[in-house]
Amino acid sequence: MAIIDPKYSIGIDAMDAQHAHWIRLIEEFKAAGSGHLLQPDGVKAAKIALDKLFEYTQSHFVSEEKLIAEHGYPGLEDHKRKHRELVAEVTKLQEEIRSHEHDSAPLKLNLFVTIWLLEHIMSEDILYARFILSKT
Repeated sequence: MAIIDPKYSIGIDAMDAQHAHWIRLIEEFKAAGSGHLLQPDGVKAAKIALDKLFEYTQSHFVSEEKLIAEHGYPGLEDHKRKHRELVAEVTKLQEEIRSHEHDSAPLKLNLFVTIWLLEHIMSEDILYARFILSKT
């Protein structure tokens, strides 16, 4: 099982493991284009890493939404909406990268995904975790 930095732990082992894996994929994405995000090889490597990250993100969201639905979390619909917003934003930025519409798209995506993920874990996921843990 992947170990998450304690400051990002929400106290639910399965989700902490998924978050740790997610953070590793973000680091892979960042490393793939590090220093080369505006060069073709860097963009290509970032696209591959991003596709992997995006696929895992969708899988994680399904798993997380199932868990919180099973526990009757009252904020489920809002949580799902936030997931959809992230997916829409990342999809838009992916398209910018693929079309080379904006040279800054890979950098924007790098920052957006990193910030969104960590903020989401600490401000949103912690809420459902507290709810679930209070019932056990």
